[in-house]
Amino acid sequence: MKNENGLGIIAIIIIIFIIAGLITGAVLYINKSLDTEKNEDIKANMLLIQGATRVLKQNSIVQKNTDMFVGTKLSEIQDDEIINNFKTLNIIEESQYEKYYCLNNENLKQLNIDVENEEGSYYLVNYDEDIIIITKGYEGKYKLSEISE
Repeated sequence: MKNENGLGIIAIIIIIFIIAGLITGAVLYINKSLDTEKNEDIKANMLLIQGATRVLKQNSIVQKNTDMFVGTKLSEIQDDEIINNFKTLNIIEESQYEKYYCLNNENLKQLNIDVENEEGSYYLVNYDEDIIIITKGYEGKYKLSEISE
């Protein structure tokens, strides 16, 4: 009869595989949770912007003054790398650039909302059609209506 003290090598290998599997599962779960949270944050920011721009649009109608719109027209932006990269994606037809306004962080403050642009991205708004776009996109989606689905 053998004198067995402790675990055999096979038992140790099985324990290591079980621990590795648990760690892998935990990492995947955490990453999925972070992605879901990021999606919800972007969607919430876009909804805040949409609400603020709707109010601004209604005020401009009441005051009959479209100069109240916040942001820089997309058609007027030439030397911004983020915008130029976004334009190459053809999410918006070039003929529609005049209708979209790019909101930088200063513009977002003017809307009295506590939102900042995502790193390497801007929010775009079409006041007429109530469309909000994030130039960086999220999981291949750029418009609030797409992200909300």
